[in-house]
Amino acid sequence: MASPSLKIKIPVSDLVEKNILLYFSAHWCPPCRAFLPVLTEAYHEIKKNGNVLEVVFISSDSDQASFDEFFSTMPWLALPFGDKRKESLKRLFKVRGIPMVIAIGPNGRTVSTEARKLIMSHGAEAFPFTAERLKEIEAAPEKMAEGWPKNSKSEEKNQ
Repeated sequence: MASPSLKIKIPVSDLVEKNILLYFSAHWCPPCRAFLPVLTEAYHEIKKNGNVLEVVFISSDSDQASFDEFFSTMPWLALPFGDKRKESLKRLFKVRGIPMVIAIGPNGRTVSTEARKLIMSHGAEAFPFTAERLKEIEAAPEKMAEGWPKNSKSEEKNQ
């Protein structure tokens, strides 16, 4: 892994027992460029709340210059441009299109292959991107409504 600000290599072992997002993306991809600010905002919010999260950018750019330009806008790690592990990861996670975000839990298991959708819908609240967390988010409006009157006055008039 490489760090954008320090241009240093980080061993994969530094990611053990952390929540990880694998961010498959590319500079040439308009939806990827549109999603990047959303992901960046969620990332900063998650980290601000004291959560352990690392994002790893896995580029589909065709040249080093494009990779460098896009990666320079990111506050997280990246698989180095041209790293052969990219193809293995794309096969493993069945990446057919980008942007795609895969969430991996601290135990090293895949938590969600739909993390992009969760981030687009719920932002940082989706962390840690588990099915349990999604159920909590979806149940929140129902819990808020508990104790509210079943019918409003306008509904009663229409009946």
